Amino acid sequence: MTVLVDTNVLVYDAIENSPRHDSARKLIDQSDDPIISSLSIVELGVVLPRYRIDNESVRMKIEELLHSDYFAVSWLSGKIMEKVSAFMVENKLSFGDFNDWIIAYEAYSRNVPLVTFDKALQNKCKKLGIHVVDI
Repeated sequence: MTVLVDTNVLVYDAIENSPRHDSARKLIDQSDDPIISSLSIVELGVVLPRYRIDNESVRMKIEELLHSDYFAVSWLSGKIMEKVSAFMVENKLSFGDFNDWIIAYEAYSRNVPLVTFDKALQNKCKKLGIHVVDI
């Protein structure tokens, strides 16, 4: 099944000693044609160093995703951000979670499920009719 993979799944996959590493790896491996947002690549560059991942390893992970034959990268554009912000206003969503809604909207607009470990986001998505994979 084609899915859109949230940043947190990519983070747990990259951090081998994380408690969710095996789950993240399994979710990714079981996906057919998984999609990642270019925003997730940016977020990985911010988040991985917080887990004491060295710069070279972060660089290698980013390049791996950018040049992957496994993942399709969905590139963020101004047009997408306009659509997301309109969607957020229409649904009274907080711009404090703008990054999450950019990724969730990608799943919604492509009519594919979102894979995320973020339970709060999962619940909000379900209320808005955005399909999520229950994990």
